[in-house]
Amino acid sequence: MILLPYTPDNIALIQEFLDETRKRMSTGVEITFTQKASDELQELALDFDIEIHDIESAIINLTTENYYRGIDPSGNADFNVCAFCTTIGKGNTVIYLKYGLEVKGLHILLFSNHVPDYPMPQPFKH
Repeated sequence: MILLPYTPDNIALIQEFLDETRKRMSTGVEITFTQKASDELQELALDFDIEIHDIESAIINLTTENYYRGIDPSGNADFNVCAFCTTIGKGNTVIYLKYGLEVKGLHILLFSNHVPDYPMPQPFKH
């Protein structure tokens, strides 16, 4: 997955991605979990008492500072995919979130939601 450098244009690109996510969710578009993401959510529920509404809240509250990797700036993909690092749930568990927005549609597809295996640098966090 591509790592965008910290520039005003890239900050704006990530902000547009986040704004579009919020817009879709506010109009009732639901997040679709891949099988992998569903399995990971089951583990999060067992280990940290994290549920779907926690994931949804985390996504709504993402900022550009949570950015980790993603978005192909070429505009040639079916989905714009981005990964973030944020905290979630009552215990403020650090979590890796990777999801995509369908370019020519409304889908929000969650690919991954789990505790990271290693520290995640956040290049837009200043």
